[in-house]
Amino acid sequence: MAGHVLSVINSNYCVRCHQTLQINTEKRAAYNEANNLLFSLTRETNFRVMLDRESNPIVTLERMTPSFHGRWNVYRGQGRDPAQLLFKVKLSSTSIMRGAQSKLEVFLENNNRVEDRNRCDFRVIIDGNKRSCTVYAGESPNFIAQMENRMGFTVRINPYVDYAFIVTLLMIVNAMDFEDWVSKIAKGVKKGSELCSDVKNANVK
Repeated sequence: MAGHVLSVINSNYCVRCHQTLQINTEKRAAYNEANNLLFSLTRETNFRVMLDRESNPIVTLERMTPSFHGRWNVYRGQGRDPAQLLFKVKLSSTSIMRGAQSKLEVFLENNNRVEDRNRCDFRVIIDGNKRSCTVYAGESPNFIAQMENRMGFTVRINPYVDYAFIVTLLMIVNAMDFEDWVSKIAKGVKKGSELCSDVKNANVK
């Protein structure tokens, strides 16, 4: 991806070399390799604000409740103005088929999909209980960032990729309880299957 700038939040966060960042999941803060603070996250009930090192608001993360798929909306700056919506994140229903893996789908708000409105712009594959995860561009095999959980997240980000965007996704990964959501989705799918079966049996009778 060298030379191709992938900016979602701000192109100022796209640099021409690999970035290796540390995310302290307890403090909800991200640091560079020199251990300098880059971003921190406030803690609210259903939304959080990610701040830069000067405490300027970068994005607001809103957890949508109630939500069957663990949905999050991310807005530019501080607040939840629909006009500032950047992207949406949801847990894919296919996660129940993956067993030890979970899949997040990311949809950019400014991407006007004509052919396939259900096709995601990015996907995040989480292995195990957040032991590691990989961020991909769309449904392609091309990854843009990889994370390993070593008493906190260590993430390596490809050149020219918006690292504020990647940190935002990992903050959402950290906040989500995947076992709980996958269980809810599985129960929902089971109920849907049972309902279809009941309707089919009723038609037969």
